[in-house]
Order: sequence, then C-alpha cells, then structure tokens
Amino acid sequence: MKYIDIMDNRAGIFVKPGKSFQFFLITFIILIFFAIGFCFADEIQANGSIGPDDIIGPDDSSGYYIDSFPMIIERPGTYYLKPSETAEESGIKILHSDIILDGLGETLNGNMSPGSVGIYINVPKTQASNIIIKNLTIKDFETGTRIEGSTGVVLDDVHFISNTRSGLIIESSENIEIIECSSRNTKNDITGGYGIQVLDSEEVKVKNTLVTGNGNSGKASSGGVIVTNSTAVNIINSQVTSNPGFGIRAERGTRQFVLSQSEISANFGDGINIDSCPSPVIQNSEFNKNKESGIELNKVIQPVIKGNTITQNTLGISIADTEEKELSGNNLKNNRIGFDISASDIRYYNHHVTNSNTIDSRPLLYLNGAHGRKIGSGTNPSMIVLVNSSDISVSDLILSKNCAGIILVNCENITLSSISFMENGMGLRSELGTRNLVLTDLHAERNLLSGYYLSKTKNFTMSSIYGQESPSGIFIQNSADGTCKNLFMSHIYGVKSRLPSGITLCGCDNVTINNSEFSQCSYAGVLSDSKNLELTDNLLISNGFAGSVILSGPVKIHQNSFRNNDDTGLILKADQSFIVRNTFSDNEKQGLLILKGDENLFSENVFNDLNNCNIQDPLSYNTWNGTGVTSLGSFFTGGNYWGSPDGEGFSDLCDAGLDGYCTIPYIIRPGNIDYHPLSEKEKVRSLNMNTDLNQNGYEDLQDVVVYMNKLTSGDTSTLYDFSGDGRINLNDVVALFNIIIKNKNESSEDGEGQKS
Repeated sequence: MKYIDIMDNRAGIFVKPGKSFQFFLITFIILIFFAIGFCFADEIQANGSIGPDDIIGPDDSSGYYIDSFPMIIERPGTYYLKPSETAEESGIKILHSDIILDGLGETLNGNMSPGSVGIYINVPKTQASNIIIKNLTIKDFETGTRIEGSTGVVLDDVHFISNTRSGLIIESSENIEIIECSSRNTKNDITGGYGIQVLDSEEVKVKNTLVTGNGNSGKASSGGVIVTNSTAVNIINSQVTSNPGFGIRAERGTRQFVLSQSEISANFGDGINIDSCPSPVIQNSEFNKNKESGIELNKVIQPVIKGNTITQNTLGISIADTEEKELSGNNLKNNRIGFDISASDIRYYNHHVTNSNTIDSRPLLYLNGAHGRKIGSGTNPSMIVLVNSSDISVSDLILSKNCAGIILVNCENITLSSISFMENGMGLRSELGTRNLVLTDLHAERNLLSGYYLSKTKNFTMSSIYGQESPSGIFIQNSADGTCKNLFMSHIYGVKSRLPSGITLCGCDNVTINNSEFSQCSYAGVLSDSKNLELTDNLLISNGFAGSVILSGPVKIHQNSFRNNDDTGLILKADQSFIVRNTFSDNEKQGLLILKGDENLFSENVFNDLNNCNIQDPLSYNTWNGTGVTSLGSFFTGGNYWGSPDGEGFSDLCDAGLDGYCTIPYIIRPGNIDYHPLSEKEKVRSLNMNTDLNQNGYEDLQDVVVYMNKLTSGDTSTLYDFSGDGRINLNDVVALFNIIIKNKNESSEDGEGQKS
C-alpha cells in the first residue's frame, strides 16, 4: 500500500511502491492543490499578510517579523518590526485581538502622503482586544496611529513624530492606555494638527506621556491633546508643553475628565481649556508660561480645581458661565491677570471658594451671602468678590493684577473708600442688581479695560474718583439714579474706533456729573447714549476728539467748559435738551456740532472758536434765546455770545443796543437763529449771573469773602467760574473782585450821567 506523508507546509512527498495508478493520480492532484496554496500564500505575503507561523522572533522566541508594507494582521500572535523601506501609504493594520506588536526600538516611516496611517487598529468591542503596541516610533504619516471601535489597547513606549494631522487618534473605543509615550511636532497649514485626539471614547488613560510641538500658532483650534464627547479620560503625570496651539482641550459634553500631577507649560494658547463639560477635575498640576490662560473653563458644571500651581501665564484661572465650582489650595503667582471670572447670570457666581487660594501670596476673598462686615488692610486680600451680600464696607487696600480688584454681584449697601486699583482688567466691577453703592476716594491706574465698570447698578454715588491710563475711565451701562462729582479722568488711551473716553454712559437714566475734569482722553471726555443726563460745572479739555459726545436725550448741560479739544467741543444728537451757560473755546474744528436735534434750548453760552456751530441736519429746529426760568432753575434773558479767537467774531464786532444785546440777529442756518446774541459787554454778565453771593441785595466785598470761604471749604457745587477758564480756583476770587469793582464803577458812571 502506498500513501503521501505531508510534513508541515513545506514537506516533501514520499510515495511507497505498490500503489495503483489511481491512487497516484489522487496524490498528484493533492500536490497540485498544495502548490496552488503556496502560490496564494506568496501572493498574500506580497500584499501584506503574515508568513508561516514557524518564523522565529528575537532570542528565538515565537513570533513574526514585519518587513514590508502595507501589512495586515488578522490572527493573534507576537509581531516584530524589522528595519524596512518607507511605507508608501499605510503601514500596519491590526484587525484581530490578542496581538503584541514590538517595534524593537525601530521606526515605522511614512512619506506624509494624504490619508496615510502608520498603525490602524480596528477590532470590534465585542472581542477582548488585548492589543499591545510597544517600543516603536511612528513618523511622517498623516496620522501616526488610529484606534477605532476597539477595546483593551495599550500603547507603551510609542512615539509619534512629525505626522501631519494627528500623532494619535482614539475614536469610539474604550479601555485604552497610553503609557510612557510621546507625540511631537504634528502640524500642518490646513487644520493645524493635534498631538492626541480622543473622540467619542470611554476610559482612556494617558500616563507619563510627553506632548510637545503640536499644532499651528495660526490655527486656534489645534494643539496638544483634544478630548471630544468622551467619558473618564485621565491624564496623569504627563507633560504637555510648547505646543504652538493649546495644551489640552476638553469639549462637547466630555464627562469625568481628570488631569493630575502634570506639567502644562509654554503653550501658545491656553494651558487647558474645558468647554461645556460636567464634573472635570484639575488637581496637583503646574501651569506655567502659557500665552493665554493657564486654566480656562467655559460653561462647565461642578468643576474641581485644587492644589495647582499657576505661574507666569497671561491669565491664571479664567472662568465664564460656570456653575458650582470648587476652588481650593491653588497658588497663582506672577500672572498678568491672576483670577478672571465672568457670568451672564447670577447663578454662575454661586461657587465654593476657600481662602486657601492665593494670588501673589495674598488670599482670594470670595464671599457669598455675607452681611455686616468690614474689610480693610488687615485682611490683605489680593481680590474681593462679593455675591448676594449687604452692609459691607471695604477700605484702605491696593488691589492689582486680577480681572477686577473688586466684583460686586447683586449686593446692597456697599461702601468702598480709599482703595487703589492697579493693573487689573477692571478696577471695580459692579453688576447684576447691585444697589445703594457709595464710592469715595478711589484711584484706578493702568487697568486693561476700564478703571470702573457699573452694569445694572441702581442708586450709586461716586465722589473723588480718579482714573488714568486705561482705555476707559468709567463705563456705566443699564444703570440708573447716579450722582458723580469730583471725577478726575485723564490720559485715557486707546484706538479711537473703540471710543476711549473719560466716562461712558450707555442705556442709563438719571445720572448727574458735576464739578469734574475730563482731559487727554483719546476720544471724548464724556460719551453718553442715555437719557436724563445732567452735566454741570465740568471741565472737558484737550481730548483727542471731543469734549463730550451726547447721542440721546433729553440732557441738561450747564456751565461747563469745552476747551482745546482736537476736533469738537460738544457733539449733540438729542431733543428737548438744555444747553445753557457753557464756554466753547479753542477747539480745533468747531465748538458745537449738532448731528440731529429738535426743540433744544441754547442760551447764554459763550462760543469762541474759529467755527462756533455746525448743524448737519437741515431739519433740526432749536431755540437759541429766550426769557424765563429753565428747569435748571436759572434765569436767562438772552442768546449766546458768538466770538472768535482773533476778536473778529459776530458778537465781538456787533453794535450793542441799550439792552446789551446785538442789534441784529445771528443766523446759524435757516430754522436756527439767535435773535438776541450777546454783545461784548453782556458777555461778562452772562458768565456771572449771580455776584450777590450773600444775597443781601447788592454786590460788595462781603460777596468775595463768601466765595473764598466756600472755595477753601471744598464746597464748590454752587460757585461760578467767574474767570471763564473752566476751573473753580483762586482766579475766580480775583475775577469776582474785579467784576464787582467794574459794576460799581459802571453804576457810578451811569448815575453821574443821569445827574448831568
């Protein structure tokens, strides 16, 4: 009897004598089938399958060498990477569980072709994947490694270098571990690139891993690690540093994200940015020298931020519209702005913030629901946040380098005095229903946005308030019932298109500003789009555009000086307003510009500009003189003085009647005529409507003494600018004395003339 003994896949054929021809034919057919099998095996190997399973691995261990690409792994085992040629498109596909791929320290090289992937892993979650990739460098693919729809994958000592889209993508997978790995220099000009992407996945751990040099500085959405719509992602004891984009970003509903014991430094965007995610934890980590925020949270629920060191970032911690934050034991130091918080609703201020947080070695004082407290220099806070609090006084502090020195949210009966705000975003921020606010003797300097910001604040008083070297001195919006006096705003700098002004009022009602000075503001001293504004006894001088810009009304503008402004003294767009007894002089383009306005009263103003008045709207009809008692309580009898710096103005040269007015009207434009313009003689009288200060019925030196006493006591609210220089000072004492003497002499002359 004859038979065929087939040994392994490569054995020879042994035929024993005595077998029939038929059996020999069967044997021959079997041999043909084996030959066909070898041919198919060669063909599969040529297209990337694994060779016979008796290949010997390193140290005579069992396994398979991979030395050509593309390669598909479809059966369990241990695989080793041999040095080989560059992979033209993709490198290795793993489509089966129970795989170990050991790179032996070698590099899998691509040629940066579009769509190329160094290693692609796709094993259904229903299988226990148990895949380990280790000791390998993957370089110059579009994506270094992509793990998709898989579970139980470990990457150990795997390094992704110079891939163009992502070093590593984990998508729709779970139970993934990244240990002792790195992702470097992933970047391109279209998307920017990412070091590691985690998408729609669960239970991903990144440990002892370096992510650096990823992203493009011109692409804000690129960077080191991005986590999207994933659950239980942990980054532990890792470095995310020097990425041209952000460091870490978690977004779109990612849950249970944890960052701990890591260094996040020198990234061109935020160190870590978490957007719209519940319950993240950031703890015991370092955030250093990031060009934007060290930690930034937006629309986050119940975050925990504790035990972190945050230094030399533009913003230390920045929080917006975030609920129920726990903040404890964080050390913020040498950041441009230490702590930043903003909110569109009061619920976003209800946080758990302990005094263990420090900013430049001083405590962050965050009080919610406090009542009846005094906060002074002994407390030495770096920043104060008062929420839902009442009957609190704060004094004798210097607050610097935070989003605001003091934030008031829905507070009542708050007094702030003798406080300096230096180099904050804003000095003071009051918002969301704060009421009965008293501000006295405050100083704001070099704040990034504004010295003082009030929003939705009612019944406030500001006195002796100083501000300089900010884009806005005071910004008040949607607030009502405010009294502002003795404000001094100067050197308010910024791009003119952003309207840097001494005080800006937007959507406010019933605000009074008096006895204040606004000078050297890049746009305007006073900018208002509000109703029932009253400006009295203010000096608005040497501003880059206008002394004041009024864009709605009605308003009352009384006894102010608009001088030496680079364009216009007063710009007005309002109806039914009173502009009385103001001085306009030496403004570069014009004294008064009326953009649009009807039924306004202009009386007893002194115009002394080359171009005194410009009315742009041909349909504007206003009154320029009259007789009676105004709502300001002032008696007026005539029109305005229309002078010129060269002494050649209408009122300078007009013939004066016996009543002291010019004998002919002054036509500004049709519909706007001053029928009783003031003469030179009457100009002086118009500036000094009340020289009988003691009200004894006549003018004498006792009136000068009364004026001097009021001036030295600081009670200047009722004093006139007798010198006409826009200031209340000793010059007015001299001017009042001269006016009284002049009036007495004129009265004597008139008496002698009558006698004769």
